Amino acid sequence: MKKITGLFLCILIGAVNSFAAEIIFSPGIGFSSYTVRSYEVIISGGTLNTSDKAATYTIFAPAVGLDMHFTHENSGFTFSLINNAALPVGIYKSGGFGAESMKVRGFIWDGQMLFGYTYGIKQPFSIHAGIGPGLALGRFWTRLNGQGLENFYHAWTPIALHIGFQYIFTEHIGINIGLHDMISFSGLLRSMEKSNIADDNNKVGSTFGFGNVFTLRIAAAFRL
Repeated sequence: MKKITGLFLCILIGAVNSFAAEIIFSPGIGFSSYTVRSYEVIISGGTLNTSDKAATYTIFAPAVGLDMHFTHENSGFTFSLINNAALPVGIYKSGGFGAESMKVRGFIWDGQMLFGYTYGIKQPFSIHAGIGPGLALGRFWTRLNGQGLENFYHAWTPIALHIGFQYIFTEHIGINIGLHDMISFSGLLRSMEKSNIADDNNKVGSTFGFGNVFTLRIAAAFRL
């Protein structure tokens, strides 16, 4: 499956590259936040409990990423591939069965495939804007009341948004500031660490509803 996915991406990038008059690669660092909002469900001893109030989980994480923009010279049409890898440092919950604040270790990846427009092709200053599908996946570990918890996070959306501001200092090198946002369907599953996830007695809780992924990134820009 990984080989097929890699081959598909290579073919896709090659096809886009064939019509692109301007290609921008932007590796950089930033900060991401991931949220999930829905009613909380806890399964304990075969009993299902649902919270009276909606719970909001917020995960904060420093991140690194690589954006690739392929722009057609005449129309300004831009195809973008967005990649973001984050290392969560904390998770905060309000509502649900009560407020919580926990340290986190693990990772989250999110990506977007966007279709949009570039203003200022081959100019020192340019602006990218795009919209398209997005996906996020994560696995991380926390501790609650002395018990290790394994967490699985996911988010997907047909409406991921991006806007980037870019200034090229020389012919090929510059700086880029990018904002990424995904209004998504999101979920979080929390289970006892190293337990049998199929055993109801071991499940701690889950939530699935609406969420958001937001990233602010400052990056170098390399124009080909």
